[in-house]
Amino acid sequence: MDPIVGVRLMTAGDLLYCSPGDLNLMIGDYVVLVTDRGERIGRVVVTPDQIMTNQVSGPLRVISRLATEADLTTQEKVKKKAADESNRAQEYATRVDSRIRVADLTYDLTETFLDISYVLPDKVQVKHDKIQQAFRSHYPESLQLNRIGDRDRAKLTGGFGVCGRELCCSSWMTTFPSISMKLAKEQGLSPNPSKISGVCGRLLCCLTFEVDAYREIAGTLPKVGKTISTPAGRAKVLSINYLSETVRLYFKDQGETIQLTADELRAQMGTTVRPVELEEKVEETVRKQEEERGKNFLGVLTPVDTPPHRDNSSSKSDSARRAKPQRDSNKKSISSSKIARRRPAGSKEPTESSPESTTRKRPRRRGKRAGRRATPSSE
Repeated sequence: MDPIVGVRLMTAGDLLYCSPGDLNLMIGDYVVLVTDRGERIGRVVVTPDQIMTNQVSGPLRVISRLATEADLTTQEKVKKKAADESNRAQEYATRVDSRIRVADLTYDLTETFLDISYVLPDKVQVKHDKIQQAFRSHYPESLQLNRIGDRDRAKLTGGFGVCGRELCCSSWMTTFPSISMKLAKEQGLSPNPSKISGVCGRLLCCLTFEVDAYREIAGTLPKVGKTISTPAGRAKVLSINYLSETVRLYFKDQGETIQLTADELRAQMGTTVRPVELEEKVEETVRKQEEERGKNFLGVLTPVDTPPHRDNSSSKSDSARRAKPQRDSNKKSISSSKIARRRPAGSKEPTESSPESTTRKRPRRRGKRAGRRATPSSE
C-alpha cells in the first residue's frame, strides 16, 4: 500500500490524509495540497510510520509538491488581502441582516476560489440564497458560503481565554466536546454562565478536562445535602471543596459546623460513618427480624448431659441383673411377714443356719412300741 501522511491546513484544523507520491516528507514540512477548492498550503503533522491503515477515513488528497519560498510568500499576500476583504464583507452582510457576523474569509493560492464563513444566532432564519446573492455581486470569484457556530468562529479567529493562555480550540483541540451545566455542578463551580463561559459565549471546554478526577474524589464521599450517621450524631453535608479536599458538616443536635479532611471522612466511611438511609434500612431489617423471632419463640432449650452410647444387649442384661435381687428381696420380706403373722407367740424365727430353715423334722410317734420299750427298762 502507498504511504500516507497527515496534513493540517491550520494549526488545530482537521487532519487530512494525503498521498505523498515520491516525496520523502518529514513532520513540519510545508506542502502544496490539491483540493476541490484550489491549491492550499498545509503542514505535515503525521508521518507514514505513525498512521495505521484502518484509521484512515475520507478521500485521499494529492500533494503536488513541497512548498517553496515563493509559495509561502504568496500565501502571506493572500492572507493579507483576505483580512482586508473581511471588513468589506461584513459591511455587505450587514446590509442583508445586521445580526450576520463574518467569521473568516480565505482565498486559495491563485485567488480563484473564495470561502466565506459567517455566524447567525440559532433563532434567526435568513435565506442562504439571499446572503449569497449579496456577496456575489461584489466577488466574481467562485464563492462558497458556510454557516458556522460560535465555537467554530472562536477557533477560526483565535484569541486568549480567561486563564490568559491561547484558546484551546485554536491551539491544539481538533474537536469540540459535549458540555453541560452538570459538569460545572459536579466540580462545585458557580452555576453563573458568565463565570464559566469562554470567549465564544458557550460553556468552557476545559470543564471536561478534569471532571474525571472530581468524580473519582466525589465517589468516595457523601453527596452534598445528604445526612450521614457519625459517632457524634447525625450530620448534614454542607459542601465539599474538591481543591482542598475538605468537607463541611453540620450537626443539628449540637448546632455546630465542623470541617474534616476528605481522607479522615473517607477512612471512616462505611464503618463508623455511613448514610442515614443505610442505617435506617439496616435497623428496619433487624427490627422485623426481631419481631418475627418473637412471634415464633416457644422456649429456651437447656443442654442435658446424655450417657455414652452402650450396646443394647449388654444394657438389658445389666438392668435385668440389677433388678432381679430387688425382686427377690421383696418376695423374701413379704414371705417373712406372712410367716411372722402365722408363727405362735414365743416361737423363734428360724435362721439360715438352723435346720428348720431348710427342712422340717417329722414329729415322733407315741404309741405301743414306745410303751413296750419303756417296760423292760422299768424292770
